[in-house]
Amino acid sequence: MSQNFEPGFVNTEAWNLFRKRFKSETTEASYWSDINEFCRIAGKDFEDIKRDDVEEYHQNLRKRVADGRISPLTMTKKFRELHSFTQFLIEQGGFLPDGAEDHFYPYLRTMAKEEKTARSVPVEDMDVLLKAASENVMVYTILTLMYRAGLTSSEIVGLNGEEDFVMYDDGVYVLLAHRREPCYIPEDAWAVLEEYMSGRELHPSLFYNRRGGRLNSMYISRMMKKYCTLAGIKSYSAEAVRNCCAFNLFAYGASPKQAAGQMGRTELQIRRYNGSSYQGNLRKKANDLVKLRVEKP
Repeated sequence: MSQNFEPGFVNTEAWNLFRKRFKSETTEASYWSDINEFCRIAGKDFEDIKRDDVEEYHQNLRKRVADGRISPLTMTKKFRELHSFTQFLIEQGGFLPDGAEDHFYPYLRTMAKEEKTARSVPVEDMDVLLKAASENVMVYTILTLMYRAGLTSSEIVGLNGEEDFVMYDDGVYVLLAHRREPCYIPEDAWAVLEEYMSGRELHPSLFYNRRGGRLNSMYISRMMKKYCTLAGIKSYSAEAVRNCCAFNLFAYGASPKQAAGQMGRTELQIRRYNGSSYQGNLRKKANDLVKLRVEKP
């Protein structure tokens, strides 16, 4: 149980049952933080919440969005998690009063429209997708590079090997053919990549198929469908996984310039992620803001 959670707000037995569905501390911490925040603002235990408490919380978040303190994506994420927890408690029975309703869902239905301009993968789905891919180190590494470094499918299949990566004093970067500057590889992603490279066969490309040939975008597309099915989640695209990198950067306070540098886009393009959804070396500092970490498979 998180040390920052206030157990008085939520029935401990209920939380311990709910948290079993998560495979990583990152996902658990995200839910825990948002449930705690809601209860703190409402000033009451989760089992005692009413419709008016949810409306007040919604207005609180809308003001924070208007003030530029959080993005619409962040607000949607919070409501999605609170809806998920409420639905779990209702289905379990015994933790909420008889006749309890999910007051978060009506708001979530309207918020869903805001996500259509820039799709991403919810943190809980990303968690189970990585879990499903953990038995295949190549697939796990590809997902990690999209999720944490923001590489595109074409950039990933175009990698040749260790020679594409350079190590500077402040970390590891990858040289990509169509980017003017190297792309920073976060430390957790580099640890996953190093493990993959230490055990891979020597072929002309970094990632390869069973015959040793270079992968293509169609392979990545089929890979996404296969592992989303194995994870038991809806089918997400590789672009949706990559979008998570930008959303995570904005969620932790990166500027459009920092996020654009990491994603290889202009600031004008990257603002689509900031407004519609979830210092020194800009690319490294932006990633240092992000508290998400991917563990080695």
